[in-house]
Parts: sequence; C-alpha cells; structure tokens
Amino acid sequence: MARNENPVIASALADQLGLIKAQIAQLKEQEQSITQELIATGEKEIEGTTFRVAISLVEPSKQVDWKAVAQKLKPSHQLITANTGWKAGYVAVRVSARKVD
Repeated sequence: MARNENPVIASALADQLGLIKAQIAQLKEQEQSITQELIATGEKEIEGTTFRVAISLVEPSKQVDWKAVAQKLKPSHQLITANTGWKAGYVAVRVSARKVD
C-alpha cells in the first residue's frame, strides 16, 4: 500500500472514515429497530412497494464440537456427548427486491 506523505490529506481521510463508521453505526441501530418492529408484527412475509421481507424462526439445534472430538483417539459415546452442545436459535429476516409483474 502506498504511503500518504501529506498529513492534511491523511487527517481528512481519518475524519472521513470516522464519519462513515458513525453513519454505519446509526444505520445498524435503525436496522435493528426496524427489524424488531417487523418481527413484532407476527407476519412471515411483508410486501413493500420495492422490497419484500421474509421472517423465519431458526430453531436451536445441537452441534458437535468435532475439533475437540478429533483431538482424542477412539472417542467413546460419552466423549461425544460431553462435547455436544446446543447452537442458539435465532430469527432470520431477509429482504429482497420485489418482482414486478
């Protein structure tokens, strides 16, 4: 990467990057708020004028820590059970452009 020798330009870039990061943080907060409002509707699909939102619940699921199992030789059923935990469930919200007929 080329080195920028001009401290004024570098300072301006630092400020620009900070501003962008602050805007992203605000947008993420807004996204989370709107997402929660959409989830609260209880609807599974919501059609907007331009976008469509699909909301689905992903149930908790088991997952085996195979790395831990693989580090042992000849794993027993007890060893596998001891290294098996639950993966957290979550709500998935997907947004896509609407298809125009």
